[in-house]
Amino acid sequence: MAEETQQPAEVTLTIDGETVTVPREMNLIQAAAKAGIEIPSFCFHHRLSVAGNCRICLVEIEKMPKNQIACSTRVAPGMVVKTRSEKAVKGRQGVMEFLLINHPLDCPICDKAGECILQSHSFHYGTGQSRFEGEKVHGDKQVDLGPHIVFDAERCIKCTRCIRFCDEVTHTHELGFFNRGDHSIIGTFPGRRLDNAYSGCTSDICPVGALTVKEFRFKQRVWFLKNTASICSGCARGCNVYLGIHQNRIWRIMPRESEAVNKSWICDEGRLSYERYQIAERLADARSGPMVGTAAGTARPLMPRAAWEEAAATLGEVARKHGGASIAAITSGHATLEEQAALAELMRTLGGTRTALPVHERGEDDGLLIRKDKTMNSRGALLIGGVNARLDEIVAAAAKGEIRALIVLREDPIGEGGEEAGAALGTLDLLLTLDWRVTPTVRASDLALPVCAYGELDGSAMNFEGRLQLLRPGLLPHGESDPAWRPLYEMVARLGGEPAPQSFRDAFRRSASRPGPLFGLDTPAVGTAGLDLANAKEP
Repeated sequence: MAEETQQPAEVTLTIDGETVTVPREMNLIQAAAKAGIEIPSFCFHHRLSVAGNCRICLVEIEKMPKNQIACSTRVAPGMVVKTRSEKAVKGRQGVMEFLLINHPLDCPICDKAGECILQSHSFHYGTGQSRFEGEKVHGDKQVDLGPHIVFDAERCIKCTRCIRFCDEVTHTHELGFFNRGDHSIIGTFPGRRLDNAYSGCTSDICPVGALTVKEFRFKQRVWFLKNTASICSGCARGCNVYLGIHQNRIWRIMPRESEAVNKSWICDEGRLSYERYQIAERLADARSGPMVGTAAGTARPLMPRAAWEEAAATLGEVARKHGGASIAAITSGHATLEEQAALAELMRTLGGTRTALPVHERGEDDGLLIRKDKTMNSRGALLIGGVNARLDEIVAAAAKGEIRALIVLREDPIGEGGEEAGAALGTLDLLLTLDWRVTPTVRASDLALPVCAYGELDGSAMNFEGRLQLLRPGLLPHGESDPAWRPLYEMVARLGGEPAPQSFRDAFRRSASRPGPLFGLDTPAVGTAGLDLANAKEP
């Protein structure tokens, strides 16, 4: 039996005169990209199988009589590739002219304009002219494919990225190719709709304006949007995303490439998670006095510093009269690590002994991205938030009079717990709430402080796998809102603790100054890709 010859892991080839050494499993598009050379593509996507049906990636390869498509051609030792030869350029120009024959060329009214691959490649690799003089083949417009996706058949270039996504990523198989020749068309199978939990990704990977997301369609031109790199707050996955922002409003959320977290995808729920921040009633300034119950009508607005003074004085008074154990807190998986750490420090300063973390679970983990834990930072709260009690235990202790003051961070125990929770928390000497929206708990609070909503603050969060990542702001804070760590640390300072940090980085360093998973870290170490702290344990 002949001995098997082990192939080297890498091969060396020449592309446009540049010597390139790449892994042997790469195709020519990937190898050229490594050398800084662009080979245009439509149907190729690095997360999907190779289809090779658009033909725009034609290149000339020495010793081969015809141009070859780069997406399905693997690198080989000694291969000599020319992407800019006359033969390759003319081949791509012919393909581009062919692809545009039946295209409506409606860029001025197309939602994809400004980020359309067809538009870009037409400019860079086309001739700008067409020899076609006949009537274009027209297709259906505004085809409702599913709850979030609209299809324009005239713009489709039949690259099949969307079909392969549904076959290979979501495995839901809603889409197929129908008819033949210039009447071939993408569509859903009879009785099916494009309604999988990741349907918006088909619009992301569509290289033209054929598939668009209903919620963003005709809302904004993409060149007006400022894309802020952040993470999704929709669940414990913490997908890397871009927030598309214009005029102090989030218009869309798009996936950001992350090999470690979400690859190239996000779910539809996360994609549209910004909507809840736009429809909720915002808490714009600090309020003293409940807006409901027997004391309704006594609420008055406060300046931030006056609110911090009043909160610290009242908490200190409760601690002196009834002991630190009479003060409890409800932290949140919706809060950032800095906010959770600040609440934990305030509790230590007061001598508080009970902190609860409400659970927000819905549905099941789906094996791709979606997590049933609908908070972005529950793991962080468990690691540094001082969690040691359940929410029902806090409510029961309040009903018995064991707890006289309660600090609630970004949670709504009355709204979710109903009349029983409302009655129990109504007996407190102080109900202090920090939230971005007006909730039943805020309405019942003796003191309510406004805090920044998603998209308005810097912060860090740890996903369920233990990856520490950064949230970035793209919006101005609403009213007098601050990140919650600021009023919490201001209370600590007024109770005799260290001065409050004045920036997010200082707040992060203060969180990392105590023994625990963050000890000694600084924000540059986290970066845009995040930091794997999977082995971090509770202190």
